[in-house]
Amino acid sequence: MKTKKIIVLILILAILTLGCSNKSKNISKSGLNNSTVANVLPQKIMGMQKFVALKGKTALEFVKKSHIGPIKFVKDIALVHYLSNESMMVVWITEYPSEKIAKNQTELMVKGMKKFGSVWEYVNKTELDGINAYYVPGKNHYFFCVGKYMIYLIPINMNKTQVAKFTEELIRAIG
Repeated sequence: MKTKKIIVLILILAILTLGCSNKSKNISKSGLNNSTVANVLPQKIMGMQKFVALKGKTALEFVKKSHIGPIKFVKDIALVHYLSNESMMVVWITEYPSEKIAKNQTELMVKGMKKFGSVWEYVNKTELDGINAYYVPGKNHYFFCVGKYMIYLIPINMNKTQVAKFTEELIRAIG
C-alpha cells in the first residue's frame, strides 16, 4: 500500500511539471534564503504527520517548472505533505507581502488556468468549511487564500468532507 501511495505522489508531481514553462518575473528573494513559511503549518492535522518536502528557493524553482506565466511577489513558499496510513494531503503554501496581493494572485491563477485550458479550464468556485475556494475537478485540487497566504491542496485518498475538515484545522492553525 505504501508503494502505491509513493507512485501516486510521483505521478502527481510529474504531471504538475510536464509541459510547463520556466518563465517568471518579479520574484522577491527576501525570505527565500531563510524560509520559514512551513512553520505556519501545524505538525499534525487530522492525525496526519507533517513532512516538509521543499521550501524557499528550492520550492520556488519547483513551482516555476509547473507554471506558465509569471510568478510574482512571492515572499516565501513551501511544499508540505501530511501523511497517514490511509491518505495524504500535499499542501503548497505561498506567503505574499499582503492579503490584497495574495487575493489578487489567487484570482490571476484562476484566469491563467482557464486560459491554459485542458482540465484546468474547468476550475470553479466551491466552499470548504465556509471558506471560498477554487476546485479543479479534473485534478481534484483545491486552492484559496487566507490572509497573506495562498494554500493549494492536493488530496490523495480523501473525500470532500475530509478535505473540508482538513481545511478547517489548517485555517484554525494559521489564525
